[in-house]
Amino acid sequence: MRSHSFNHRALGVSAVALTLGVSSVLIAQAPTPAPPQAPPTAAAQQAPPVSPQALGTQFEFVISVADGKGQPVAGLGRSEIKMSENGIPAEILEVTPYPVPVQLTIAVDNGPASGDALSHYRSGLAGLVKALPPGVEVTLLTTSPQPRAVVRASRDQQRLLRAVNEFAPEAEAPRFTDTIVEFAKRYRTEFEKTRKLDSLPILLMVTTTVAEAVSYEVPEITEAFGLLKQRKAKVFIVSLSSQLRREGLAPINDNRQALIGIPVAQLTGGRYESISNSTRIATLLPEWGQLIAALHQRHVNQMLVKVNRPGDLTGPLRNPRIEVARAGMTGLVSLDGLP
Repeated sequence: MRSHSFNHRALGVSAVALTLGVSSVLIAQAPTPAPPQAPPTAAAQQAPPVSPQALGTQFEFVISVADGKGQPVAGLGRSEIKMSENGIPAEILEVTPYPVPVQLTIAVDNGPASGDALSHYRSGLAGLVKALPPGVEVTLLTTSPQPRAVVRASRDQQRLLRAVNEFAPEAEAPRFTDTIVEFAKRYRTEFEKTRKLDSLPILLMVTTTVAEAVSYEVPEITEAFGLLKQRKAKVFIVSLSSQLRREGLAPINDNRQALIGIPVAQLTGGRYESISNSTRIATLLPEWGQLIAALHQRHVNQMLVKVNRPGDLTGPLRNPRIEVARAGMTGLVSLDGLP
């Protein structure tokens, strides 16, 4: 079994830095905690904040905060978030909720090599669904004979649990690459319609290494990779090596699914795991469900902070520092609420 983990960022112990253009923003615990304020009223999702390269006198950023146990903390008041440039304090004008929930698409290879593993598929998928908190929207697809929905965009856990038992193996080749390309195209179309980045897309694929059918050419696949990176989606893939199971000789990552899957998982900060025994699927998928649940909880508890920059500064940020005034807190800052 080989595992590839590609995590772009994680909560630090006491402080975390994020590059914003030419500047670096530091989130740290402030030395003296401030009195808490009442939680802000929920606000409508807003467009992503402006690029720090072309700032006016006001600046917006998105912050997610966690306590010492890594649990997300929401409802911070204006006095609990501090920002400065060149050591000069900025005025915190407003703090409002900025939820960016996970949208999870699960794609299952139900092609000719899936039959023996089906019970482990179902057990793992059920554990994954149970690990997700309420509010995570899930689409379940099968990839043979083409990507098609078993359940579309549902938050109904019971419906999803029934759905993991509603597909069967097919004799036709799965379409692993097509599924990735169509996932990317779906989110491009959505953004073109809404002009909003109001979700964190995750594609979780359960695949075998059986020869796949492909409808897309290399330029379209390359474009899809770029779209996924631009949209800040994440791709998780577990690949069951049917060749290794039957012959005991084939290299576990010497197949088309690995040649496509490893790079896309790396590009998106996701995960790729090759396995030779399908029993691992039953435990791995619930583990990934817990990771996805944590991502969702962090991103739905984010806050949008509006700042009046010190001294009527404009243009790029100048040695910015962002601090959380509650004791024991750590956090992450972004411009769009995405990882």
